Amino acid sequence: MKHRSLGILAMVFVLCALAGAFSPAEAKDFLFVPVSNALQIVDCDTDTVVKTVPAYNDYIMSAAPSADGKRYYLNAQHSVYVFDTATHQLIDTFRLSSDLNRVTILGFAVSEDGGKLYLSCSITKKKQNVPKLNVLPPQLLVFDIPSKQVVQSFEIPYCVSGVFTLRNDPNHLMLVGLDIHKIQLSDGKLEKVFGFLHPDAGGEPANNFIIWYNQSPGDPGIFVNAYYTPSAMYFLNLDRNTGEIKSVKASDIFMLYSCVLSPDKKYVYAAMDDVVKFDAQTGATIKSVTLERGTSYAVSITSDGKKLYVGPSGTDITVFDTETMTQLGTIPLEADGVAVHRISQ
Repeated sequence: MKHRSLGILAMVFVLCALAGAFSPAEAKDFLFVPVSNALQIVDCDTDTVVKTVPAYNDYIMSAAPSADGKRYYLNAQHSVYVFDTATHQLIDTFRLSSDLNRVTILGFAVSEDGGKLYLSCSITKKKQNVPKLNVLPPQLLVFDIPSKQVVQSFEIPYCVSGVFTLRNDPNHLMLVGLDIHKIQLSDGKLEKVFGFLHPDAGGEPANNFIIWYNQSPGDPGIFVNAYYTPSAMYFLNLDRNTGEIKSVKASDIFMLYSCVLSPDKKYVYAAMDDVVKFDAQTGATIKSVTLERGTSYAVSITSDGKKLYVGPSGTDITVFDTETMTQLGTIPLEADGVAVHRISQ
C-alpha cells in the first residue's frame, strides 16, 4: 500500500507539472509609445524600450488601441497609421486628405468589433483655380477599415475632441466637446446628455478639454477626465459599459491634462505639471508630486495597478509607484511624444 501511495503521489506531481507547462502564459504589460519618428515599445517589467519601429515621420496627436489589443491606431491629424501589436509592424496608412479636400481629425475611436473608425473631423474643400475655401460644418466620418472607405457622414457639434464607443451598444457613440451628446449611428440623431458650456438650469458652465484617451484593452471601461467650473474642479466619469455619466467634485483644484482610473476603480491618477492621486469616490486628494521633468500629457497604469507612467513629456516617461507616489525612474525616448497606451500580451 505504501508503494502504491507513493506512485499515486508521483503521478499527481507529474500531472501538476504538465498542467503548468501547457497552461497559457501570463500576459505581460507593454507600453506603446508613438513619438514623432517611430513607435516605441516599453517592457513594463524592466521599464526599458525593447523595440523601436521607425515607420513614419509625423506628429501624432492621439492614439487608440482596438478593443482586442491587436491593432494600434495613430492619429496624425490628416492620416491614420495602423500597427499590428503582435509584430510591431506598420500594416496600413489611411490618408484622408487630398490637395483639394483637407480633412483634419480632432478625435477618434475604434469600433468594438474592430471594423470601423469613428472620426470627428473638420473638412475644408477647395475648387481648382478658384480662390475660395468651403468650410463644412464639423463631421463624424464612419470609416470602414476593410474597404478603406468612408461609409457614413453626420454633421455634429463643434469642438468634439472625445469620441467614445459603448461596449454593449454598437448603435450609439458618445461625443464629448462643449457638451456631451449621444449620437445614433443609423441616422445621426443627436441627444444632449450632459452640459458643460450649456448646463442644466441652475448649473455652472464648465470647461472640458479632451485630447488624451488613456484607456487600455481589458480595463474597467470608465473614461475619467477633469473639468472646471468657476468655483470647483470635477471628475467626469463616462462609463462605456452602461453609458452612464457621473460627476465627482474634487477637494482641490489642479490643472490637469489627462487622467486614468486604477484597475480596482478606487483611485484616479492625473497629470500636467504635477502628478496627483485622488480617491475616485470622494474626489479627495491623496498625494500630489511636482513633476521633475515638467509638463506631461498622457498617463498609463499597469494591469495590476502598481506602477504609473506619466508622459511622454517631450522625450521621456516618468515611472511612479502608485502606493507611495514615489518616483521609480525615467524612460528615455527616441523623440517627442504626447500619447501612450498599455497593452497586455
